Amino acid sequence: MKANGTQKAQRKNTGSTRLFALVVSSLCLLCSVPLCWASYSFVMYLATAPRFEVKKISVSGLKRVEENQILAKAGFGIGRNVFRVNLQEVRERVEQLEWVRHALVARVLPDQIIVKVVEREPIGLARIHQEVYQFDIDGKILEPDPVGGVSFPILDGLQPGDHKENLPKVVTYQKVLEELGQSSLSEIHINDAGEVTVVSASDPLLVNLGTTDFRSRWIKYLQLKPQIQQHYPLAVRVDLRFKNQVIVRIKDDDAGDNIVWDAKKNTL
Repeated sequence: MKANGTQKAQRKNTGSTRLFALVVSSLCLLCSVPLCWASYSFVMYLATAPRFEVKKISVSGLKRVEENQILAKAGFGIGRNVFRVNLQEVRERVEQLEWVRHALVARVLPDQIIVKVVEREPIGLARIHQEVYQFDIDGKILEPDPVGGVSFPILDGLQPGDHKENLPKVVTYQKVLEELGQSSLSEIHINDAGEVTVVSASDPLLVNLGTTDFRSRWIKYLQLKPQIQQHYPLAVRVDLRFKNQVIVRIKDDDAGDNIVWDAKKNTL
């Protein structure tokens, strides 16, 4: 008898619990309908109200790129709802322009879109297929600078296409300029092994500096230069890759005569 009484009590409690859950669910549903309607109305207001139509597009950071190029790439105009502008897509389109390195696109409520541009800065000149281009710190090959700028030593060894492949040579180019000085050179050749050959701004002699110690090897060449010019006016190349030894080549081919300078004896 006690067991039957317990079972009846359990069934009664279960029924009460279910009824309570049903009442709570109904109340939540009744409360959520106005809330959902209010949210929907608010979203529709943001998407359609004239207050949020784009009235101004501000572009900054331009030196080489024209503002109309930015606006054309942005892909939207005055009157577009400010919330319907896909900021990421606009940024990606603007960054497709050759001279744009980075772009920041943002909303300024209620009716403005701003585009801040970081342009690419040329750091050198590159000779590719007998044509001269500019390149930036990322190794990106650029058309001639529309603004004009400082003259740089010409770099041989870059390739058109994926600028990431050029990056190691660009880093080496910068290191050479840092150690030797930009004004002292007219050309810098860097092969795929990273070996550097430079041409002075004052004479056409090719000077092979190897892959390291550019400054010390260049100083060694400058000390030796008067002797080379005096005794070997037809020299075309000086090789400083080897310790305590400098090789002067009279002809720039395998059959050319080589003169070895013993650095310890300081004689050619």
